[in-house]
Amino acid sequence: MRRILFAALLAMPALASLNSATLAQGINSSPRTIDVTGHGDFSAKPDMMTLSFAVTSHSESADDCTRNEAEVSARVVDALKAKIGDSGKITTSDFSFNPSVEYGNPMATPTPTFRTAEQPPATWQFKADVNVYTETIEPLGDLIDEALAAGATTVSQAGRSQMPDEPEENSPVTSGAASGVTSSVSGEVRWRQRSQMAYFVGLSVASEGISPSDCVRKGTALIARVEAALKKQMGGQGKVIVSDFSVEQLNPQQRAAIQQYQPPPPPQPERKVYDAQVNVSAETTKLELLGPMVEAATKAGASRLNQVSFSLKDDSAARKEAIEKASADAKSKAETLASSMGVKLKGILRISTNAQVRPYVVYGNQYMAAASTSLHRGEVAAPEAAQIPVVPRDVGFGADVNVTYQIE
Repeated sequence: MRRILFAALLAMPALASLNSATLAQGINSSPRTIDVTGHGDFSAKPDMMTLSFAVTSHSESADDCTRNEAEVSARVVDALKAKIGDSGKITTSDFSFNPSVEYGNPMATPTPTFRTAEQPPATWQFKADVNVYTETIEPLGDLIDEALAAGATTVSQAGRSQMPDEPEENSPVTSGAASGVTSSVSGEVRWRQRSQMAYFVGLSVASEGISPSDCVRKGTALIARVEAALKKQMGGQGKVIVSDFSVEQLNPQQRAAIQQYQPPPPPQPERKVYDAQVNVSAETTKLELLGPMVEAATKAGASRLNQVSFSLKDDSAARKEAIEKASADAKSKAETLASSMGVKLKGILRISTNAQVRPYVVYGNQYMAAASTSLHRGEVAAPEAAQIPVVPRDVGFGADVNVTYQIE
């Protein structure tokens, strides 16, 4: 038993060496490869043209909308068939029918109007402050109401201060300055103060006139009205004093016509409407019919030209040419790469290809813009825009070939 175990232990290193050699041989047996991609392009004159038109309908009735859509689509199809005859085919696709809500004019923009004064515009302004003093704060609210109702414009200040008694003797009533043409006059009445504290509110009074005397006369009458209303409300309690005042000439630009806005019209009630659309496509090999077909479809009721696509009726030859160029490009790259790396190409393990045609597409707005430009230049006689010559670009065809080469 011990001899058998000892023999097995002696054989284990040899077995491990054998397994390692086999594993290394398996790893080394994986082929070495390089991957390359070749590209090829081919272009040819297009011999197929596909036009896409949109036919739309809008109505307040679902039945009217669908009926009108069917009628207009049929007219467009008939008009296109009359042009291309047996040289192509007409198809319809992408029909859609959508109800929606249409609103009136809730956000109508008001129309500005200008007020024109019948009398000469005011060029002078009179402003004055009327202060009312009371021993308690309670009556101030009612006094403010009375003053504003009598013609005061705003409350300029409020607080607590000593109640003025009477004007100071030998003090000027007004003080001012003039330079050149007198444009403003201001002054301040000075009062002797006594120790009694009082609550007060300052009220602003303003008026405008066509001359200094006119605005002062209006301002004086306004002050008298405000003062009378306050004294009546106080009933002999407190004082009403006119303090600061000014007479100023207005800048003529300040008296420009004042914009007044008319209120927007009342919104109209909402209503339910319906929209339908279908695409009509025409395919033909007669490229010279592009202009006549656009004109015929538009006259028959098509809403717009979506696009015109130029392609090849049979692209097998172009596909073959592009793939051959891509294959040659891939082989050339692989040979150059192998030579530069000091290896040899042994064979191809994997290969795949992808080929696509690239049609030349002209969108409807581009075509109409080109037609309009040609008409303005006099290249065609208006309004026969249908006679505009069409020289489409070549149609491209591209192919890619992916190749995995084994090397040695």
